[in-house]
Amino acid sequence: MQITNLDYQLRKATVEDFLLAYEIRKNALGKYVEQTWGWDEDWQMKYHKEDFNIDILQIIEVEGKPAGTLESFEENGAITVSGLYLTVEYQNEGIGERVMKEIIAEAYSNGVPVKLQVLKVNSRAKRFYEKLGFAVRAETEKHFQMIYEH
Repeated sequence: MQITNLDYQLRKATVEDFLLAYEIRKNALGKYVEQTWGWDEDWQMKYHKEDFNIDILQIIEVEGKPAGTLESFEENGAITVSGLYLTVEYQNEGIGERVMKEIIAEAYSNGVPVKLQVLKVNSRAKRFYEKLGFAVRAETEKHFQMIYEH
């Protein structure tokens, strides 16, 4: 993974970020959802309306421009990353790696693990998290459930 000099900032999402968050997730995850279940635009929008939560959503920005989204929260003695999505323009620039290393550092200082899941068809994401030290701890029919423990 390459680290570039692209500086990024995280900002708390607002309700005005609803469509932005949808488009970022669709563009980053859409092909994997298509391979797993098929893409149904109406169903995906309905799901996004139910799932959209500004309490756990942050917008990743580079030079004030949206570059991705991060959904994370701490509960039950772990930090859960429920979504890390970057726009195509900002993928492979080291931003996702740096975001995850910050989360891992926070988890370490709090003495808790980091949990997440990836779609089984998204081997790229699985490799990304494995390089960061995550291991598969469980599986569902469609997902690998991964954990980073110190």
